Amino acid sequence: MSTRQQDPLLQVVQQHPREAVWFVKVVTLFGGVSGLVVTIPCGIFLSMHWTQCGFCNRPLRYWVLGQCMLNLFQSPVRLAFFFKVSQAQRSAGDIYESFRELTESAPWRVSKTVSVATYAWFILGVVWLLNSTHCRQCPGLYRLSMAVILQGIAKLFMTLIVFYHAFQPGPEEAATPKPRGASRELIDAIPLEEFSAATCESSCAVCLSDFESMDTLRRLPCNHSFHSGCVDKWLQQNKVCPLCVQDVEVLSQQQAQKKIVHDAAHSSCCQRASPWAALNQMRRRATLL
Repeated sequence: MSTRQQDPLLQVVQQHPREAVWFVKVVTLFGGVSGLVVTIPCGIFLSMHWTQCGFCNRPLRYWVLGQCMLNLFQSPVRLAFFFKVSQAQRSAGDIYESFRELTESAPWRVSKTVSVATYAWFILGVVWLLNSTHCRQCPGLYRLSMAVILQGIAKLFMTLIVFYHAFQPGPEEAATPKPRGASRELIDAIPLEEFSAATCESSCAVCLSDFESMDTLRRLPCNHSFHSGCVDKWLQQNKVCPLCVQDVEVLSQQQAQKKIVHDAAHSSCCQRASPWAALNQMRRRATLL
């Protein structure tokens, strides 16, 4: 297995899969679109007034140009992340596995590095703007730089608002907090089995290792199988299937209810049949006499 440190986003996806998908979709879509919206007018302004902006006491034209280039690089990447997450959600695939592949990809790592550089460049622009004076030769440069900075601040606040809205507890959860992990009794009640050719999966989606002969698996109510040790640790933190993200406790309760209904129906059938069986037995005895 890889020794690379796990991305913090994967822990959020494991604990809050639905909320994490919604948060990532909104942030990546807004970031990609807003980056293009800011870059296009800034590029047009700089192409028309590049020479005049060179007479200002601070090189704000280079700062705006650098900000545009960083946004222009990140916007397609963020939009690509948005479409990839949306596709995984529509196809009802393994959300955790999709995010794992996403966070381990080279574009994701490059995007994180560029994001750090963007914030550093943003702070430099704020310092230059606070120490700049009115530029008569290019008066629009100051206002343009201010607009870009305000857009960056608005994007930061928007991200915080979306995060709070996505992960805030609901009224029921706030009143009576419920554990997200499954109880030990629920986990032990899920049947164990030995790996065989009849098993649907060929590998464990938690540890990503192939199943081998004599491996002990635990089959969840949704019919997905995993290494018992792997899925037990998973369920202790989050009681949903790692593949289909269905609530294991709810599925177990539904199966128990179906079994009760089935047993009751079978018992009723036996009770209805018992009088006829007694009558037939009496007829056989009369025939023998």
